[in-house]
Amino acid sequence: MPRIPRRARRKRCLFCAALFHPHPRLGVRQWACDAPACQRQRHAQNCRTWRYQHRAITRMHYQDYVQPGRQASRLPAISSADLQIILGSLRPEVRDAIMAHGQSPRGGSPP
Repeated sequence: MPRIPRRARRKRCLFCAALFHPHPRLGVRQWACDAPACQRQRHAQNCRTWRYQHRAITRMHYQDYVQPGRQASRLPAISSADLQIILGSLRPEVRDAIMAHGQSPRGGSPP
C-alpha cells in the first residue's frame, strides 16, 4: 500500500510570527513565511551571517574594490583652455543656452 505523505505541520515565521505551511521540499529548514517583507529580512539576516563567518574576505573589500572603483569613475577637472575648446565646438544656440544659464559642461564655470 503506497504511503500518503502527511501534510507538514504549520510553523511560526521568525519575523512576523504568522503561522505558515513550509514548502514540502524545504520542510524543517524553512523558517520564514513567503511574505515579501519576511523574505527581505531573511535575506538580510543570511547576508549578515555570511559576512560574519567570512570576515577575512569582507574586511578589506571596501579598500580593495570600492575605493579604487570610485577613484576610477571620477571625472577629471576641466581646465579653462579645455572649457573654451568644448564651448567652441558646440552649436551656437546650445552654447548661448549654456552661457545664459551660467552653466558649463561637467560643472566647470563659464568663461
